[in-house]
Amino acid sequence: MLATAFASIALLPGLLSPTVADVKADTKLPVLIPSTMPGDKAELFGSGEADAKRYQIVVSTEEDCSANACSIAYFSGSKGGSAYGPRKATLANGRKGRYNPLSCGGSCSPPSITWKERGVVYELQMDTTRSALVRMANSAIRKGPR
Repeated sequence: MLATAFASIALLPGLLSPTVADVKADTKLPVLIPSTMPGDKAELFGSGEADAKRYQIVVSTEEDCSANACSIAYFSGSKGGSAYGPRKATLANGRKGRYNPLSCGGSCSPPSITWKERGVVYELQMDTTRSALVRMANSAIRKGPR
């Protein structure tokens, strides 16, 4: 079920500032994340990991979340590859993205937007609307590397 959000949660500065700093220390990739995301949760936590060719940042409702049940948003970058998803998405600054709707098999994967720039495939994944994901991707693209 898609999240219905009437509020916006600020990601930077604040919630993800320490996580982004940790991730940047471990990767050579430009770190792109949106400035805000839809939501109304009072307490959220950020975590991340990285190496030279990839990074991932997770926003969750529990500290040290290790399960999909407490993860609400996922932002990643990976060197190489291609943007994926069955539907096209036009993004800021002429970027061509791909939208992947909610998909379920043995488990469900939230909707996502991917795009490629400077040889890096970026992904934003969250249980929200396509238009909200496009706004988030555009925010990350316009703001540029953190």
